[in-house]
Amino acid sequence: MATPTTGRPAASTEARTVVDKRPVPQQRHLPDWIHSRAALAKRTTHAVRHHWSVVWIGWSARGWWHIARIEKGKFHSTHPHVIRTAEMECAAARTTRDQVRADAIRRKYVEDYSAHKRKYWIKRGLVAAPVTGAGLYGMAELGVWMAALYAMAAVTYGAWKGRPQGADPGRVDIYPEDGDPFPIADARNRTEAAECVRRALASEGISVASVEANRRHSWGWEVTAKLAKGKPADIVTKAPDLETPLDLPENGLHCQPVRKSRGQVILRLVESDPFDKIPAAPDRKANGRRLRDKQLVAYRMDGQKFEPSLLGIHVIVIAGSGGGKSVILRTLADTLTACSDVVVGDLDPGGNGLAPLAEAMGVRAVGDDNMGQIEKILEQALKIGKARPRLFAKHGMKENWEPSPEQPAIVLFIDEYPQLSDRAKELAVKILQTGRKSRVQLVLAAQEATKDAIGAAIADTIALRIVGPCRRQDVVQVFGGGAGDQGWRPDRLDPAEGNAEGDDLRDASQAYIRGCGSREPLKYKFVFLDGKDGRRRGKERAAAGRPKVDEESLRLAGLEMFGATEADRIRADLPKIVMMVRGAFAAADDPAFLTSAQILEYLAKHDPTAWAGDKFSDDESKVHLLATRRLMSELKQAVDLLDIAVDLSTVQGAGGVRGYRLLTIKQITGEPADEAA
Repeated sequence: MATPTTGRPAASTEARTVVDKRPVPQQRHLPDWIHSRAALAKRTTHAVRHHWSVVWIGWSARGWWHIARIEKGKFHSTHPHVIRTAEMECAAARTTRDQVRADAIRRKYVEDYSAHKRKYWIKRGLVAAPVTGAGLYGMAELGVWMAALYAMAAVTYGAWKGRPQGADPGRVDIYPEDGDPFPIADARNRTEAAECVRRALASEGISVASVEANRRHSWGWEVTAKLAKGKPADIVTKAPDLETPLDLPENGLHCQPVRKSRGQVILRLVESDPFDKIPAAPDRKANGRRLRDKQLVAYRMDGQKFEPSLLGIHVIVIAGSGGGKSVILRTLADTLTACSDVVVGDLDPGGNGLAPLAEAMGVRAVGDDNMGQIEKILEQALKIGKARPRLFAKHGMKENWEPSPEQPAIVLFIDEYPQLSDRAKELAVKILQTGRKSRVQLVLAAQEATKDAIGAAIADTIALRIVGPCRRQDVVQVFGGGAGDQGWRPDRLDPAEGNAEGDDLRDASQAYIRGCGSREPLKYKFVFLDGKDGRRRGKERAAAGRPKVDEESLRLAGLEMFGATEADRIRADLPKIVMMVRGAFAAADDPAFLTSAQILEYLAKHDPTAWAGDKFSDDESKVHLLATRRLMSELKQAVDLLDIAVDLSTVQGAGGVRGYRLLTIKQITGEPADEAA
């Protein structure tokens, strides 16, 4: 019986290839738009967008937009800004005479603006009248064809004005052949701006590897230059010379070295006022803020807002005469008097202080005859600052006082700091050193940065430093050595030049700021609060109720109240030697007794031209004896001048050394004797 075979075929079997010769049925093709609607839409959009008619309409719209901007600038010119600054100067005037003079200047500017607008319309009318007349006549005679012709002419002219100017990579390569510098105003795009700066730098012998135009602002250009050799200070120091080839206004070039890249410097070419559209101070509701809240006080030149929180922050403001120091202080005080957890004080030995906001102040002592009250308030603030840390644990406040409407912080504004008495200065420095944790804070202001005790305290204790138009040495004193080479140049700001006819505010109330998030050397301008609005806000805030220092802090500090009385007023005719000796006691925390050597050491430190050891004798063994005799002599002369009966004999203290009692000095100054330690 045969068996079936399985597996592969026998080797003799041949493999055959079978070919299907039947016709292939035809496939159905669908339209492209069914397969890819997105691709078709993309191709259609690209075709429409690049069609010559659409391109010309876009160019024409851009061209007429540029023409409208130019005409708007010609119509207004700088008159609105000049009028605003004149109104600000008028509002800031302190006397009736200054107000009348400032108002006369404002009216003249308004009249000039009206005359300028009349001239503008007359000139444009002389050109527009014949053109419009010819157009209307042509349309009346030829109808729609003439209208179409005029429309085509308008589109063509606009397209010519708005046409692209070629490739704009924004970066230029350095070639051996250097062209002549040209004004930055002639730069139409980023590439031309970069080339303009490159040529200007080359003309001053500054070697750069590249120049790149970053962006254009409403006020000018921002450009980054990368040095091929040298240091950023080479550009910073030559900034005034570079303004000439760039055709910039005075102080129109601002330089900022880049910290992360030693060879890069950011140049800001300011062609117009970057603050011409800055708004006024925002309205702040009475007791609607807290000290920790961030509040708007200034705008940076690139448009960014400066909104610091002043919780635990000491502040110093330096600005020369006409620099806008009063505007800056008023703006800061406006933010604080709107807080429900801050007692604000106004101490000004040289002027009228923060008069518009006076009703919202917790304590106030102004005028050159109020030094005693100023000292009293500072002394009380220092005592509160030293007492409050003992309450931290009781109230669960960890390491710092936490302000509230019931337990408020204290912020004292001190204008014209150099005019304080020696004792007041010593008290202020001690508050700077010890008051931050207790939220007893100071806002100091002066026309120049002095080299006395406050100079040593700035670097360590003052976190927010604001410097307006000032001297070069003030920049070093406040911002530190080398600050100028890093771009911090408030000394190049121009203060207002009085109220004479034709003057303007220039750079008043503009400043450089370091602290509270501001780390770059850029100009800021503080928002303006005029006197009338300030008085309104002061009344509203006083009516809403202002906080008072809590009883617990007062009791622990040994005080019955916070503030000075008329009995604390010290006469303004006290001789200098009396105030300096009083300052020596204040610097030592008012001990009951100071040796003559301790007093002389203080005098030599604060008035070396008169009390340094070499002023008495070259023999060191005789210096102390001669200085002691002179101290006693000048104190006796002061007592005779004041016509008061005070025994100025020195007394012997522990260890046999001789000196003076605090009680004796207080008898001369007129302070209450029962407060002597």
